[in-house]
Amino acid sequence: MAVINWNTVPDYDEWGWDTSWSCTDWINWHKSLSKHFGESTATEIWNYAFGKSTNLSSNLGCNAIDAEFRKYVKTYGLKPNNDIITQVLGTSSDVLTGTLDTTSNVTSGAFGFINSIAGGSNLKRTINIALIVGGVIGIVYVYKTFKK
Repeated sequence: MAVINWNTVPDYDEWGWDTSWSCTDWINWHKSLSKHFGESTATEIWNYAFGKSTNLSSNLGCNAIDAEFRKYVKTYGLKPNNDIITQVLGTSSDVLTGTLDTTSNVTSGAFGFINSIAGGSNLKRTINIALIVGGVIGIVYVYKTFKK
């Protein structure tokens, strides 16, 4: 991670093997800008600078792969990318992660009693997998229904 101040110039990802800012570095830069200029001006500067990223720059994927980055961007009204693919990938990964967490928690709670009585950790795994497969089938069904 780089040392980031309000007057640090962003390290953009260039072609070939080089260094560039991580998603966390971009967040830290916005925080530094906000402390120095105030949130409104900092957001304008940040949006302008992030928009200067070239095609296929590694930071353009932050919105798709980094949930913490998406959360920060949404909280402060930053506009890292407006392309639909990045938005869908990010949202899909959030939904999938939430679904897996919820499925695991439901399975743990609902079948904890059975697991403790029967000692069957395989039952918990089987039910967890069944819930996930059922969720995926449901998502595919909804997608096909709305696609028509």
